[in-house]
Amino acid sequence: MIKSNLIKLICVMFAICLFFSFTSYALTGLTFSSSGNHLIYVNNPESFGLNSGDLVYLYGTNLGNSYKDVEFYHHLYNSWSNAGACRVGVAIMNKGPNPAIITYKGSCTATVDGYNLAVIEDTSQVLKNFQNAKYKTVRLNPGEKKIVWSDDFRFTPGFSEFVYGRAQFKSNQKFGVWLRVFAAGQSKTADDVFKEKLPVKGVGHGFCGELGYNEKKVTLDADSNNITTFCEWPQSLNTYEYDGVINSKQGSSKYHGGNYGVVYNIKINNAANKKIIISPKWSQDRPYATLVYSVNNGPWKVGEKITTDMFWIEELGSGQTANFRFMLPGGNYGNYYVTFE
Repeated sequence: MIKSNLIKLICVMFAICLFFSFTSYALTGLTFSSSGNHLIYVNNPESFGLNSGDLVYLYGTNLGNSYKDVEFYHHLYNSWSNAGACRVGVAIMNKGPNPAIITYKGSCTATVDGYNLAVIEDTSQVLKNFQNAKYKTVRLNPGEKKIVWSDDFRFTPGFSEFVYGRAQFKSNQKFGVWLRVFAAGQSKTADDVFKEKLPVKGVGHGFCGELGYNEKKVTLDADSNNITTFCEWPQSLNTYEYDGVINSKQGSSKYHGGNYGVVYNIKINNAANKKIIISPKWSQDRPYATLVYSVNNGPWKVGEKITTDMFWIEELGSGQTANFRFMLPGGNYGNYYVTFE
């Protein structure tokens, strides 16, 4: 597992020295390829008001018979200091002539006072729990609408709420099944969700749309003296890291900057008895960072939250080839430097 002794205060100076020794390495761009499922990432608007009488339709698409992932990240204002019962989730409608069997899994959190930086520990747990979750099924008859997956919460008067979720869905029908992501009072039904004509418009720079990938793949050599950058934003050295956007909602960014929730699947050659080192690009605005990872196709784990000038280090095993997968949880910033020792 990731070595906690290397992220204790006594080791900070070692971490700083090691990181600055990277300057003798070559900073090298990567060329990525896309794979996996489609990913619907809903983060625009990122912040909006909500109470028990509201219904906010955020994004919709056809489902089909291949898995689609859905991830959302929102700060919900409680401007009326209400204690209303609300929910965030996914509603599905079967417009086809045959019964639809929906297979799904998911994980979500709702946390008081979402602007606290501690939420990055919540988001990493959500992604880990999502990866390790078990699938369920639900049946929708022709013409039927259901809230298939949701997370319910009640506002604390005087406080905003942070909600973050990740789920995955597919139908046994290729056509005729539609999915919508929403936030609403708990009294709102799937019928209400599908009565909305258009999703709320995006504002600012967050992404809301559908990607043709939920995984980016690349091969590295542990014997090289290169530093590589993952989740690079703004784009600089890397190629095809953000290629594959199918649709971006009006008013939102055209690219999913940082690739939050995307699996970076790294094949590592000459890996025997080596270690991978991952260091965030630290700045004054980034005092903490988290990571969700898997080594050699093992279970998904959460790396400990680290602070400025610290890093993660992980043994790659004795095989000549290793696999390291990681995801950037919501609440972090992009740009993670990778090297080996």
